[in-house]
Amino acid sequence: MDKNVDAKNKKNDIVPKGGKIIQFQLRESLLTQMLENSSHISTLHNIIMSFVAIFVIATIGDYIRQPSKFSDEFEMFLWNANDIGRFIQICIIMHLSVICLHYPLVLFNNFLQYRWLLNNSEKNLNNLFDMYQKRQYSGQIPQAFLYTAYTMISFFGIFLYGTNSVIVHDIKLSGSFAVLMETVRLLMKSHSFFIEKKDLHIEKEEIAKLIAQRQSNIVKSFWSLPSRARLRNLAYYLFAPTLIYSDYYPRTDKIRWSRVLKFGIQFIVAAMIGFLIFCRFVVANFSKTGIEPFPLNFNFLYKVFASGAAIYLIGFYGFLHTWHNFTAELMRFGDRHYYEDFWNVTSLKDYYRKWNRIVQLWLYVYIFLPINYRFHNRNLANNFVVLISAIMHEYILAVTIRFFFPVNFIFFAVVGQLIYFLENHDKNSSKQPSIKSILFHTNMFIGWGLLILFYSLEWHSKINCPLPEQSTMLEKMTPRFIKCIKF
Repeated sequence: MDKNVDAKNKKNDIVPKGGKIIQFQLRESLLTQMLENSSHISTLHNIIMSFVAIFVIATIGDYIRQPSKFSDEFEMFLWNANDIGRFIQICIIMHLSVICLHYPLVLFNNFLQYRWLLNNSEKNLNNLFDMYQKRQYSGQIPQAFLYTAYTMISFFGIFLYGTNSVIVHDIKLSGSFAVLMETVRLLMKSHSFFIEKKDLHIEKEEIAKLIAQRQSNIVKSFWSLPSRARLRNLAYYLFAPTLIYSDYYPRTDKIRWSRVLKFGIQFIVAAMIGFLIFCRFVVANFSKTGIEPFPLNFNFLYKVFASGAAIYLIGFYGFLHTWHNFTAELMRFGDRHYYEDFWNVTSLKDYYRKWNRIVQLWLYVYIFLPINYRFHNRNLANNFVVLISAIMHEYILAVTIRFFFPVNFIFFAVVGQLIYFLENHDKNSSKQPSIKSILFHTNMFIGWGLLILFYSLEWHSKINCPLPEQSTMLEKMTPRFIKCIKF
């Protein structure tokens, strides 16, 4: 670890109002620790990798026997990968919006605070520090301008630009999903940077030192101020696998290139396996929707729910584990607490908390705590967190597939809230934790299978059974698969 990093971290802990201190630590991801410390887990991992190898070999055998299948799937891959250049261009512009617009805005606000401190240096130090703590360094109009400018930059420079680019350039499914994920990621990152760095957070001793060492050149003295926003810190944060801004993060001593190679290969393999499963078990089963009779039988449902479970698990391992570890290793980012043991949870509340710690921590600091601090109502704050999550998930999915079909929103915001309510009022605790965990994850797999089922039906129904040119509003709002499906 870099020298003095612990001292720096203590100084730069995230201390949200009414919440726990957010402190970054030097630690490996949970699955990495388990693989390194348990021979049993390592053996299980190797068995799973053997099944993956068998699947790849079987796929190659299929391609040799049926070259047309390879041509179809390769064509689909090229169709999805065709927009990679456009994706890179859009991402660069959105990053420039943060660096060239958000950063100067925050830096300018830091300068106004610094100038105010020096201009009021004749006041008693205790009174000055008290005024600073109460944020009396800025009037309502400058604060309104600051927040308005921040909102406009975020809305037009990131959200609207990313969404509009996907639609105007007709970016395909994979590219659309990647652009929209990056859009949401940058919105969350820029918000954390703005909240954490718009104020200087200077301690009383530092204020006294600044006043005592006051220089004639205010710009030069401000530029040497340790607590001001710094571009290099922002640039590192934009690519680091975290959504919480800090001036300092724990860093590993060096880049371990063997791990970079390992996680990079695993990510590529996971993406390929996910793509092949989607082609073999989703597209192949739904492409004839509305053209041929719908095969609603056990074999069909088994493939749908099995593919849903497989995509869910591959999404975890390929993205939450390998991709985050890959980027963290390249950037020497030390805190790899991306998830917890969500495979042991028995309730939806624990699942939300453990499944994706990166997003969950951001929601906790910037959504849950402010609402709970304002209204003193944890249930209201929890409900609002779930609602925001459901809206953003639906936004990504709806823009990606180009139609509004809120099954995911209903599952997330309605069914999820109902399950959460029932869990809080469940007086029957006689079931063993292992049984409850099995039942919970069975329900999760069923939920993923249902999402695959409904969205695949609607997607292919809109392709195979397009609406007539003159359609009523009711026909446009009605799910197309209801009239398209043939039994």
